[in-house]
Amino acid sequence: FQAKPAEPLPSGRQEMQAFYSLFVWLPGLCSGAVMDTEAQEVIASRHQLNAMLESGPNRRMGFLSEANYNTVHTVLSKKVVPTYFTSTQELYDAVEDGTVVAGLISGVPDRTQFSVFSTDLISPRSFQMMPGAEAEDLMEAVDAAVVRTHHDGELLKAQERSPPFEAVEVHTCRSEDPEKVPFPDAASATGLLKDVLDTKKLKILGYGDPDAKPDWHADGNYTADPPTGFWPYYMDYFMAHFQAAYGSDIELERVWMTSGGTEKVLDGTIHMTEPYYIYENMYNGELKKWNHRFSCVVMGYEQQFFAKGARVKVIDDAAEENDCPQMLATCENKRLASQITSRMSLNANLEAGPNRKMGFLSEANYRTVAPVISDKVEPVFYTSSQEIFNHVYDGTIVAGLISGVPDRQNFSVFSTDLISPRSFQMMPGSQSRDLMMAVDAAVVRSHNAAELMQAEQANPPFEAVEVHTCRSDNVSLVPFPNASTASGLLRDVLDTKTLKILSYGEPDSPPNWAQDGNYQADPPTGFWPDYVDLWMAHFKAAYGDDIVLERVWMTSGGTELVLNGSIHMTEPYYIYENLWSDQLKKWSHEFSCVVMGYEQNFFAQKAVVDFSSEGQECEQQLAACEGGKTFEASRASSRAALVALLAAVAAIFNQ
Repeated sequence: FQAKPAEPLPSGRQEMQAFYSLFVWLPGLCSGAVMDTEAQEVIASRHQLNAMLESGPNRRMGFLSEANYNTVHTVLSKKVVPTYFTSTQELYDAVEDGTVVAGLISGVPDRTQFSVFSTDLISPRSFQMMPGAEAEDLMEAVDAAVVRTHHDGELLKAQERSPPFEAVEVHTCRSEDPEKVPFPDAASATGLLKDVLDTKKLKILGYGDPDAKPDWHADGNYTADPPTGFWPYYMDYFMAHFQAAYGSDIELERVWMTSGGTEKVLDGTIHMTEPYYIYENMYNGELKKWNHRFSCVVMGYEQQFFAKGARVKVIDDAAEENDCPQMLATCENKRLASQITSRMSLNANLEAGPNRKMGFLSEANYRTVAPVISDKVEPVFYTSSQEIFNHVYDGTIVAGLISGVPDRQNFSVFSTDLISPRSFQMMPGSQSRDLMMAVDAAVVRSHNAAELMQAEQANPPFEAVEVHTCRSDNVSLVPFPNASTASGLLRDVLDTKTLKILSYGEPDSPPNWAQDGNYQADPPTGFWPDYVDLWMAHFKAAYGDDIVLERVWMTSGGTELVLNGSIHMTEPYYIYENLWSDQLKKWSHEFSCVVMGYEQNFFAQKAVVDFSSEGQECEQQLAACEGGKTFEASRASSRAALVALLAAVAAIFNQ
């Protein structure tokens, strides 16, 4: 069975709790019942899932609809056999009995029953408003407030107040130093921001009817007064920063609509949307990206696969004279259960203590992830990755963070739930519009063709996360601009037959970043060269095989040449959230559809469950598992639990 976490008992109920405990555990203790993990391989990551789908023989995966499958097919093995079910419970049952290898539902699967792991596919969310100069000051003010919510760890606070809601931080705006992202001055405010300050009202579009507001449970219950759930709580934090800048008398006014609201946002009647509106959707038959303005990304929804978890069964050791194998399995199961496998379980360990130490290579590394971990953490700084590995291994620190991918063979590796997105970058304005639309069209096709995964699998141990700011399930809705009417930068590319991209490095000494990209090789190898080759194939299919990619190698001064159009755009690995000229790049650059995201990973001790090196005898392995106990002492510990429980019950009833 799965025991629920105990809640504090009101006075007068302790006796009933003790009696219940006795009722549950006494038969097992008297008979010598023990737990045993069934022999099975537990799938705990998308890479592991894809390996299983590749090897077979069972390649079936469960979904609730074909549309659900289409949202994740780009991150799955092409050998997957999608199987559709009519209910979540039916899908749960199919995973449980092995009919399907794994499944996908809307929402968070039951972590107590299944092994739950990331799809590595993120749907980002942000405030949306009209394009143009009228929105510029308000957009900068909104960005400033979003950056402060990230810096203060308020996504985590809103999430922890709204279980089982889960959020991923997607940083398109740097948040370590909020003072570099100032609020526009109220005295010189223009456009939408001036209207907000004059009327003392910030109007946001909310999805729903004013007389029948939605209840999305942990996401947001707007039927409550005041509203509860992640999004209402997040908006409270956001508004606190906005009001701190412009006055506590600024009110938030939700304008409830289920249709026609977008038009009112785009004409400025409503200042902006709630931040939960979907970034990658279409509007009027084209990408929203081409007709809306977006704030810094607030957070991302990350869908999660689930597979059969480690199973525990009760075995009566009275049936066998020697119960050591069952006791060894119980010990191994306890070790697995205590292993830290997610940011949530890491934070639970940090909250509980007593060891709250985590290892980092620098304070800067710590600051990048501080918003997503418990504020009880005690950061410890090291001079090398090996030092952190050693101290995680020996238990000096609970977990660690390094640059790059930790060793999955020796550690439990899990997501920070913090994404650094990457995309092509170019000059803003009308001169770049046609080229940007062409670049977006090629990015969308690369996503639809699962070419991120293709480039990733060709370059282990590189790992990429798909971040979809542009919808990719129907590429015909994202056309390439017509060559005959092309203008600006795209016209220059087509006339010169050369697409110039800024690359970081010296022309006589290009970089070798190993699996990320080795530009010393001819042709270059690694994830980014492979991806750009795949991307260029789509660009050439639209505009001709005679278009040549020219890398312009520079380590300084290149951004200025991109922003004046001398170089058409950057490589897609340039960092989105960085600053330029001491302000957010978002305020001075244009960005393509996000290509992918880098996701840093924490790592913790991996549970040791193989004790064969301690000897061939089960008793030797059990003693090692239990930290040196003898076999007879291990058997006695089960009986001791009964004695302690009986004594506790007697004490209560004798009061």
